Amino acid sequence: MTAAVAADRRPPRSRSSARRLRSVRRALFVTLLVAGGLLMMAPFLWMIATSLKTRAEVFATPPTLFPITAQWRNYPDMWNALPFASFFLNSAKLAALNTIGQLVSCSMAAFAFAALRFRFREPLFALLLVTLIIPFQVVLVPNFILYRLLPHPVSTSGNWIGTQEPLWVGAFLGGAFGTFLLRQFFLAIPRELGDAARVDGANPWHIYRHVYLPLAKPALATLAIFTFMWSWNDLIDPIIYLRDVESLTVTAGLSLFQGQYVGRWPLLMAGALVSVLPMIVLFILAQRHFVRGIALTGIKG
Repeated sequence: MTAAVAADRRPPRSRSSARRLRSVRRALFVTLLVAGGLLMMAPFLWMIATSLKTRAEVFATPPTLFPITAQWRNYPDMWNALPFASFFLNSAKLAALNTIGQLVSCSMAAFAFAALRFRFREPLFALLLVTLIIPFQVVLVPNFILYRLLPHPVSTSGNWIGTQEPLWVGAFLGGAFGTFLLRQFFLAIPRELGDAARVDGANPWHIYRHVYLPLAKPALATLAIFTFMWSWNDLIDPIIYLRDVESLTVTAGLSLFQGQYVGRWPLLMAGALVSVLPMIVLFILAQRHFVRGIALTGIKG
């Protein structure tokens, strides 16, 4: 109250200067944000422009920003050069399976660590978090050996190598990041809701299914976006485990395309742009849940 009265007692010139200073600061802040946004968009815009150029325009000196005539045929040429339709279907299938597996397994594990009481709960969760600091390159060889030793009833090699199972089965066994993300959200849910359901005769499964999951939609949407994005952009695992061209994903297909069509940058940029579009659409559709889930789980800068 005293500060407000003191502010009202300031001379009109002083109040006008303060408002002008705030306006200048806001304008500078907006200018920096716009400049940063344009800087981040520059590679994306360059990719779009390159996908519509000819090879001569790509290697022209000095380089040109916009094509003289948009070469829209680069997109059907790219699509027909390799079976990109199969690549997209494979990526969509694997991303969907990984997303479903992570949502199911991580939500169950997170509920157990957040709402249930059992021995060694905290040490086990700490051990789970320790796995986050292990680089994924460390487990590439052990995982490959494991999948090579596991029998497969359909594969011609008799093991899982050359099949798509190594790319999605592990998602149904849980994950440290997804469990941690959902556990942080579940801890924010009042325990009284679960206690009230338990008094009414609900068992842990009913509490998990009818109390915690409906309240965790923002966190589940956040984990779904992360998992779908990681699976869609994964390059190392498809290259390691897949053998047939028809079973490749989009990222592996683009890598194969780059090796077979060296120097055809317009077609390569067209393929890269098409491969990015599902991620852009997904983020636009789920942006509200994504931002809310990040804010409520505490995974923020």
